[in-house]
Amino acid sequence: MTAAATAPKPTATEKSALVTGAASGIGRASVERLRRDGWSVVAVDVDAARLGWVDDLDDPGVVAHVSDVATETGNARAVARAVEEFGGLHALVLNAAVGSSGSLESQPLSELDRVLEVNLRGVVLGVRAAIPALRSATSGPGPSIVVTGSVSGLFADPGMWAYNAAKGGAVNFARAAAIDLAIDGIRVNAVCPGGIASTGMTTPLERHAPDMFEEMRSHVPLQRWGRPEEVAAVIAFLVSDDASFVTGAAVPVDGGVTAGTGQFRTTAGRA
Repeated sequence: MTAAATAPKPTATEKSALVTGAASGIGRASVERLRRDGWSVVAVDVDAARLGWVDDLDDPGVVAHVSDVATETGNARAVARAVEEFGGLHALVLNAAVGSSGSLESQPLSELDRVLEVNLRGVVLGVRAAIPALRSATSGPGPSIVVTGSVSGLFADPGMWAYNAAKGGAVNFARAAAIDLAIDGIRVNAVCPGGIASTGMTTPLERHAPDMFEEMRSHVPLQRWGRPEEVAAVIAFLVSDDASFVTGAAVPVDGGVTAGTGQFRTTAGRA
């Protein structure tokens, strides 16, 4: 009998989750929030160096896993790691994404291919890879998937056509998956952040285009940028049993941006 055959199987934890795009921003905040809430977490990212913060925790309840969500193999291995480490999988948070901007006429189609590959195809592959493990969850919270969409997946932005298309597809895919997987008791929702500071997409804007950063803030009714942990709190709710009858929803976390028409600064009506 081989050593692998005699190795003890992991004891299933009550709550185990897999979070992609976990190196920074919303992904990292989600890992930290879920861990505080008692979840065991596999933190997935393609950037091994930036994912090093997980190893620094020295916490057996959080495991770093380097993987490319744009590939079938990468997703399959990430799910297998969750089952290997924690005995099962109860929640999947598909947060990995890349940004994109440029002219509709001149932006290289290779950039469209990349943003679709990560932001949309990566979400589809992640869900497909996780379905068997989620379906097998027999204890703990009901199985749940959260897709990090965007307000840019609900409405359009100038010069962001590829990103808008990919995030719009991801949000509507979450709705479709919610319908298809309801028979298995697997809930699927999308969280749609607005302007969130301290992420891979907004930090360069704050540093190199402060005027645009301030202009965007002025269109937020709450008059500030959001924080990654505020999105993570909504994700934590959606994967919990407190949201047991919530599926197929696209939840804006945007400080009120999508509540208005966008035609005016939010302070325009103030006396």
